Amino acid sequence: MRKTGIREARRVARALVFRLGITAPEHIRIEAIAKRLGLRIVVTKLDGAEAQLVRTGDDAMIMVSDRIKDPAARRFSIAHELGHFVLGHPSMPPHMLSATLRMKRGSEYERDYEAEANAFASELLMPYSLVRKLCEVSPMSLREPWLIAEMFSVSILTSTIRVTEISPERCAAVFSAKRHVVWFAPSETFTREIERGRRIDPHSVAWDFYTKGAIDDREQPVPADAWFDTSVDVEIIEHSTASTEHGTVLSLLWIPERVAAPLGMAA
Repeated sequence: MRKTGIREARRVARALVFRLGITAPEHIRIEAIAKRLGLRIVVTKLDGAEAQLVRTGDDAMIMVSDRIKDPAARRFSIAHELGHFVLGHPSMPPHMLSATLRMKRGSEYERDYEAEANAFASELLMPYSLVRKLCEVSPMSLREPWLIAEMFSVSILTSTIRVTEISPERCAAVFSAKRHVVWFAPSETFTREIERGRRIDPHSVAWDFYTKGAIDDREQPVPADAWFDTSVDVEIIEHSTASTEHGTVLSLLWIPERVAAPLGMAA
């Protein structure tokens, strides 16, 4: 049910992209799209949430926190709430907006409204028809996500996840903080698991940031077992970038064809 809901969210977003005649990044004016679909954008104080879809009778609005200063974050927040609206998700009544709500992650047999809204937003802001060729390159590195982030006015985190969704290459995005993995987003062909909470390995490039406060942001070979459990002595490619402001590292891992078979990732 969960995967089916996410696939449907992407399909609905693609249909909207087609209906709106979006054929270039500059056509994706998210606030204009929201207005065209009958929603008002209201910037206000929100406790906890960055944005919230609110329905009162026949009126619908997207309330956006005045704490959001980054244009890319604002665009994604609006697109996310637009996803809730278009997909017909239940919305929170106005009197609950002051509460900080946390969504519980369900099983694969339950719908995940937040994941569906994220999938919708990603597809709307970075349409498959416009980014596919940028994602189908080899070797894979953070160069492609940086390019997409700039072209489509999204964050590097958002664009990197999008690349791994589309890329046929064996690649994965890993986001870490405080020397531990926060989240992991693999491509369909990257069949190894990197557990949330896994400690960053001293043999990874990401480790340098947590010990030296700086990072060499070039693609570099690292032992495969620096990132996932394997007894095979081969190297994969890591391309990492760090945020000194937030104390985090984004890593893009790529499995070259020559080491795919030893790792059990051959097609």
